[in-house]
Amino acid sequence: MRDSVPKDVEAKIVEKSTLGRDAWKSARVSEAEGYFLEAWNALPQPRTSYDYAQSISRGLVTFYRDTQQFPKAFQWLDVMREAYGPEPNDSVEFIGATVHFETGNLDEAFRIFDDLAKRLKLRPFQGKDPKYLDFYKKRSKGAK
Repeated sequence: MRDSVPKDVEAKIVEKSTLGRDAWKSARVSEAEGYFLEAWNALPQPRTSYDYAQSISRGLVTFYRDTQQFPKAFQWLDVMREAYGPEPNDSVEFIGATVHFETGNLDEAFRIFDDLAKRLKLRPFQGKDPKYLDFYKKRSKGAK
């Protein structure tokens, strides 16, 4: 179980995260990044032991993936794994596969998607961008 943050810290995280999402929607990527990092930095040390560490790090991976800042996406993927750890997490691994997919590392993306699908069927793909499932299905047929 993760530690809870004090109410004032939670308010700051919510405020900065909201400002970040608004800036991102308005294509102010640099400004959005600043707000998201302020939300992260509002967490007490050690940050990954707090309950908001999972959602903030997940949001940062998604943000960096979607804004094509892939080195940062991979850096935050490591932080996200730590926040969700110590055991591997299927949701984290799925996001990792999407980062590999978006960088063009299709072999690694397929490897992770395939591992998840063998264990969980197609559940990890539900509610996600259909391009990932389309890729997996096409690659699976070619692999047989």
